[in-house]
Amino acid sequence: MECECAICKNNKSFDMPEEIIEAASNGDLVLFCGAGISTENKLVLPVTFYESIKEELKVDDNNLSFSELMELYCNKPNGRKKLLKKINERFRYIKSFPEIERQATMFHSELKDIYQLRTIITTNWDTFFEDYCDAIPITIPQDFAFWDDKTRFVLKVHGSIDNLSSVVATKEDYDNCYKQLQNGVLGATLKNILATKTVVFIGFSFGDDDLNMIINYLRNELGDLYPHIYYVTLDDKLKDRLGYKNSTSIVTSGFYFIHCLKEKLIEKKLLCNTSSRQVITAAYETIEMLHGKLSEIELKEYPCVVYTLAYQDGVIHAWERFLTNNTGEYNRPNHVVQLIQAYEKIVKEKIAYGNYWDSSYYEGYMEGLTLIEVCEKAPELIKDFPFLFLPNAKRPLESYDIYLSELERVCKGRGKYMKYAMKIVQDKGDDLVVHHPPF
Repeated sequence: MECECAICKNNKSFDMPEEIIEAASNGDLVLFCGAGISTENKLVLPVTFYESIKEELKVDDNNLSFSELMELYCNKPNGRKKLLKKINERFRYIKSFPEIERQATMFHSELKDIYQLRTIITTNWDTFFEDYCDAIPITIPQDFAFWDDKTRFVLKVHGSIDNLSSVVATKEDYDNCYKQLQNGVLGATLKNILATKTVVFIGFSFGDDDLNMIINYLRNELGDLYPHIYYVTLDDKLKDRLGYKNSTSIVTSGFYFIHCLKEKLIEKKLLCNTSSRQVITAAYETIEMLHGKLSEIELKEYPCVVYTLAYQDGVIHAWERFLTNNTGEYNRPNHVVQLIQAYEKIVKEKIAYGNYWDSSYYEGYMEGLTLIEVCEKAPELIKDFPFLFLPNAKRPLESYDIYLSELERVCKGRGKYMKYAMKIVQDKGDDLVVHHPPF
């Protein structure tokens, strides 16, 4: 029996079109996202921004479009300034409650691992694609200086809350925006994307000024060559009411659509490490605790602990970068394996040069990457992960007590590792905080 809770009941089953899967696989899928995938979803707040403005103005006309209502508001004294302030306050309110923000960003959090999705177009003002998917925003023509084919971008055709002067809200704003799309670099880029890529519209509903403007733009600019597009919507009558014949309607929630697309790419082995974060988060907490404990060991008495600290710095940095990276870089098959091979080479070079502190750090980084690569298929391997490391150890470092015993033994010797460790401690002088930076 399917779940009928407020969240899951909109996750309706559907057949994923093969064209969408193929386009995503080739990096040719573009998402065109409206407010329904973020802040204006009824699961986020009970009242939409449109409804809140309508109530404040005490307007009874249910036929007013979004832009017409915003125009009416801006016609009040200092109306534009007040409107922008209300927009900003709404986003700040959402951000102040993690539970609400999680609801508003479910779509974005699911999308971030799909590295093939490099181009997103949105009419939304929020910064969720930037914050949760590491997308570089393209809001004004000057932003195209950052454009390339290897980075994830979000084209913000209606401006951004980060640049209040760019916000498109009123009817006049929409008219000006439409003119700029017809003549400017953003419009030229948009036209090229819509004409050459597979486009999926998500988060729009019938009557949206955003959707109507784009549909009219497609018809007027591309004529008989206007492309086939897909709508993801909960409104099974949307396609008929829009009258855009060259289209396919997919009736489900935006989140569930992107979730199913992700699952298809995983099945095809085009995505990996999508379930590794939970294991790595648990491992990270363990090594942070151990690292703090080791940092209390007297360096002058046990200089070789610097190797363990450097090693753990490497592990921590590898995991921190993985956990905070939202570009999908680590979800690309073979990418992590290639990184491991590169760091293996660095470790050998550092040992050859006699730089044992650096070699310990990169050994840790390499081990951290290895767990990222293997834990999706074998999460139980976290039990065998080498949280402790010490050159010349003669016993497996299976416990903290064994480690202390080996540390004491190694530090009584006068081999190359001990001599190098003593030099590091001496060079530190009175500043005995030994930390290896991530380079």
